[in-house]
Amino acid sequence: MIFQAEWFSHTTLAAAWCCTILLLGVFARRAFAAFCRYRSAGLLAALIFASAWSLSAAPDQGQLAGINYHLLAVNLVALMIGIPAAFWLAACLLLPYLWLNGDWQAYPVNALALLLPPLLVNFSARTLVKRLPANIFIFIFANGFLASAASMLLTGAVLVCIWHGVGAFSDGLLWNTAFPVFFLIAWAEAFLSGLSTAVFVALRPHWINTFEDNRYLRSKRSIWQ
Repeated sequence: MIFQAEWFSHTTLAAAWCCTILLLGVFARRAFAAFCRYRSAGLLAALIFASAWSLSAAPDQGQLAGINYHLLAVNLVALMIGIPAAFWLAACLLLPYLWLNGDWQAYPVNALALLLPPLLVNFSARTLVKRLPANIFIFIFANGFLASAASMLLTGAVLVCIWHGVGAFSDGLLWNTAFPVFFLIAWAEAFLSGLSTAVFVALRPHWINTFEDNRYLRSKRSIWQ
């Protein structure tokens, strides 16, 4: 899921750079505060990103040659350390990743396309869950499983739209062959992120810092009710 700089005009790349730098600036203060407060979770999040992005598959031949698929883990990390810190961490790790595996000159387009969709889904899911009953199963299933699957599908749709817009591949190939692959990856993304969310909430709640103890653990009965 890496874009090449040759696909985009200089104006598009410049605009993407401006948007990326603007977002980094907007999130900087809150991201820094989160890293200082959640150091162990931040270190684990960096390891999760490195592991997820290394689990990739790229066909060497055939019509899909040149398309690289990998897990995102952005929704999970956003649950761990918040959206601002997740964006900053992913953006910082993405640059050396592209340097080693792709075209770093298209870095801002890749950053916006790969990070903003799952962060938007994470924000929407967490906002919705806050309006639902304070049930720990709802938090894990909606924020961990469903949001992770939805984030992968939305990211896939955004990527395919961009590929379509730049004419990198034929239209029929993108929507009939490339996009359905994201449905398969979404299952893996949902399972791994959802399972990790459940384990962290049960055993290491300080690694899921968007989990509100006062909301979900205030009952004197079982937390599972």
